[in-house]
Amino acid sequence: MRNKRLTICTGLLALVAVYAAVGQELVSIDVGDAAGTPGSTAIDGDMYAIEGAGSDIWNAADGFRFVYTEVSGDFEAVVHQISTDMPKEWSKGGLHARQSIEAGAQNAQAVVTGGGASGAQLTWRPADGAATDEFMDSAPGAWKDGECWVKLTRSGDEFHGYISEDGADWQDLLAVEVVMSDPMVVGIAVCGVGVMAAGTYDGFTVTSGDRTLFPLDVDGRGKAAVMWGEMKSR
Repeated sequence: MRNKRLTICTGLLALVAVYAAVGQELVSIDVGDAAGTPGSTAIDGDMYAIEGAGSDIWNAADGFRFVYTEVSGDFEAVVHQISTDMPKEWSKGGLHARQSIEAGAQNAQAVVTGGGASGAQLTWRPADGAATDEFMDSAPGAWKDGECWVKLTRSGDEFHGYISEDGADWQDLLAVEVVMSDPMVVGIAVCGVGVMAAGTYDGFTVTSGDRTLFPLDVDGRGKAAVMWGEMKSR
């Protein structure tokens, strides 16, 4: 009996360790000067309704609403855009990866715009506090006006953006090298550029090969199973 109890306890401890390793937490914040005009995040199942202001995700420091999780290593992040309200040409919404939540952190993002860069683009800041750069006109379209899918991948130091009308046939937003160390923060960004913008999304996932990095939980058999993470705002 003693050996049986020891085996059960060992198994429970192993399950707790696995949960700690894969359990993810979703955080929603206003980065940089967006804190002066706070946005909001509402989650209903796997649907996200996000509002964000901020000056821009541009120049040497950013201001925007960010809903994110920590990620290490290579990844593929995908989100389904259901609808947006992008009031200005350079309002933005989409997938964003950055070294930290500091306003000047290096980053790379694949976003839908309010019309700038022909409607969607990849932008990046190569180093902390450096100027931001962008690719223009790589996938022209009225992306802000309806459904689409956005994808951002990391392979080593290369970040690659894509956009799609159906989540299967991807248009290339091009790729760039940005050096970031692990862990980084990856999620959905919304920025109104001085006014409040909004986006509704679902299906936010982050994978690495055949592993799902977000969202993850551990079921009663000790196997990884998809779930939507707890969301914290601050």
